[in-house]
Amino acid sequence: MSRKNRNARHQSIHPLNSNCIQLSMQEVEPMKKLHMVDEKSGYEFTCLSSIALESDTSYQRPIDAKRVKKIVENFDARLVNPLKVSNRDGHFYVFDGAHTLAALKEVHKFKNFMVPCMVFHGLSYEDEAYLFALQRGESKEVAAAARIKALILSNDARATDFRKRTEDVGFKLSNSHWAGDGMLACIDKLWRIFDMDSQLYSETLRLLMDCWHGEKWSVAANVVGGMSVFLRAYGGTYNRDRFLKNVGSADLAALNKYRAENGKKDFSYAYAMLKLYNKGGRGALEPYGLYEYKG
Repeated sequence: MSRKNRNARHQSIHPLNSNCIQLSMQEVEPMKKLHMVDEKSGYEFTCLSSIALESDTSYQRPIDAKRVKKIVENFDARLVNPLKVSNRDGHFYVFDGAHTLAALKEVHKFKNFMVPCMVFHGLSYEDEAYLFALQRGESKEVAAAARIKALILSNDARATDFRKRTEDVGFKLSNSHWAGDGMLACIDKLWRIFDMDSQLYSETLRLLMDCWHGEKWSVAANVVGGMSVFLRAYGGTYNRDRFLKNVGSADLAALNKYRAENGKKDFSYAYAMLKLYNKGGRGALEPYGLYEYKG
């Protein structure tokens, strides 16, 4: 049975009635009342066995061992927040608190123990992915790549538009921190451009692709950022054919040769593109149009 069919079948809400034991020095009492969020979902506070808790890795980022180590080194049971868990298809998926759970397992020497949880009933897979992507508060904000991936899986309209605009140009979003030919890994930078101006985002990627056809060096964050800054400054005045001829024929060494030594890196690469664009003199763009993006 497909995931979507399983989700569609999961309509009823079955609250837990498990008893809770002590976690370290703190007594945790379950709340019997189910708090309804909407007509199909609600949550309750209870405790679950650590071995019953899972993570859905299709939308969650891998566990950061350094972060877990830091939590363990500074562990204080009084500061442990309940994990947020979805009871879906007979499984208990942790969508907020996976690093806390990993740290607790180390603290308890990987023996089974009871964990305070805020258990949601009636959430779909897409609901979980969406809530995971929007985590805030005491937990570390979800890393950009994982957040956007989760938003896409949740069918969030803006994230779906973000992916569509990326793929329409011929690029793909990388699932890791490593870029490759045609693979974009600087997700945070890309999302900031998209969030500021979706049309600017599309034109930035289109010009990048037409210039360097997705070569690995051309999809580095600073080159992408430089292209977006150039288009913000000159998008309505530059000659596209001239840009493709003068800038598109350059490589990373040429960009590094002409980039500005001062200012933000995005600005410095935009400056290099401007210098290359202006070769030939006639029809050159005025540099002052770029300076407002220097700081």
